[in-house]
Amino acid sequence: MSVIQNLSLPKVIYETDSPYNGHIQVVEAGKTRRVIVDKITQSLNWDSPSAQQRVWGRVVEVLKANEPNLTNILILGLGGGTMQHLISRVYDRLHIVSVDIDPVMVDIAKRYFDLDSIPNHKVIVEDACRFIVEPEKYNYNPNVFNAVVVDIYVGSRYPDLGKSGNFITAVKNLVRPGGLVVFNRIYTNEHQDEVNIFIDTVEMYLTDVKSVIVAGTTNSDNVIIYGRAY
Repeated sequence: MSVIQNLSLPKVIYETDSPYNGHIQVVEAGKTRRVIVDKITQSLNWDSPSAQQRVWGRVVEVLKANEPNLTNILILGLGGGTMQHLISRVYDRLHIVSVDIDPVMVDIAKRYFDLDSIPNHKVIVEDACRFIVEPEKYNYNPNVFNAVVVDIYVGSRYPDLGKSGNFITAVKNLVRPGGLVVFNRIYTNEHQDEVNIFIDTVEMYLTDVKSVIVAGTTNSDNVIIYGRAY
């Protein structure tokens, strides 16, 4: 059998439309299953050969290096749950809270990406901007989390509210003093100027801000921006 015959061509195994994410596809090729929105891969199955090398695995590396004793974390944005799966496999007895506005995406994560197998994981279907302003409504107090990861994309679009100082302040108020705040942003050519301005804004609200560029495919380079609350 030839090498070409052994290759698995991508196959759409599910597709649907969402009022928040628009057209969503679940595509499978070989050992990798993806969620695709707006031609952007939003999630992979956690055990895909490339998951660790892509942005999800790199966020986990940032967490391990900066919060080795992490006991709880808030993740704004769910997708297929790639990051949540990977983080749960690094930390014992970690409590994870994920917030996502789109019930369609949550359903896809459960049906196609084994979301319910993640231990100590609570999913709240809500607008992240609303959650961070009124965490008490969901029985969470300010300064309760060790770390927050912000990954609130709709395809390649990052919500305008998520770029504001008010948003960053509200996120910062959810972590303990000295806690870690991590942002994932797409960093392709058309986004770089905007993201560089965003980094300048983050530096006004967090201390010890650093960034790591994660090379992906030509349409999915990312930058991880992180710093500490004070």
